[in-house]
Amino acid sequence: MDINKILFSRIAPKKKVEIIENLTPKELLSVNPDTIKRMVKETGSNYYKSRDKRLRLSSELRTGNNWNSDFEGISVIKNRLYVDLYLQYSNTDTNTSEAYEKFFCKGEYRGSVIRGDEYGNDRHYYYTYDESDKARCMRRLLLQYLYLRYKDKLGEN
Repeated sequence: MDINKILFSRIAPKKKVEIIENLTPKELLSVNPDTIKRMVKETGSNYYKSRDKRLRLSSELRTGNNWNSDFEGISVIKNRLYVDLYLQYSNTDTNTSEAYEKFFCKGEYRGSVIRGDEYGNDRHYYYTYDESDKARCMRRLLLQYLYLRYKDKLGEN
């Protein structure tokens, strides 16, 4: 089953939602970047006075690594894909972006940001996403696309 073709085929929206909810993590991570770009361009919102677009997850669909960060959505900036993340620690909460290819590569993703601590010293803050976390993020992104694209046919979801 090729999810890259199913998303844009002439299948009923409810059936597409069922298919996405039943995909395995390996199938979810097989979504290619061109499919994601098309999704963002069709249903994403524009940045202020720009051609760049962003597809943000609704608060009900927002997910993360069950530790210290949340996956907020995908952006297309100058035809490149970026993952938008929200990080929260004891003394900081911040947003950051990471290249799509780097975030969704095979294996565990380990990221870090440098922010000042409560004393003004620069400190590294780390976050990780394993394969199951990334698959869960991709599932929520695909569902958000379908709920935005077919909101009149899917009703209040």
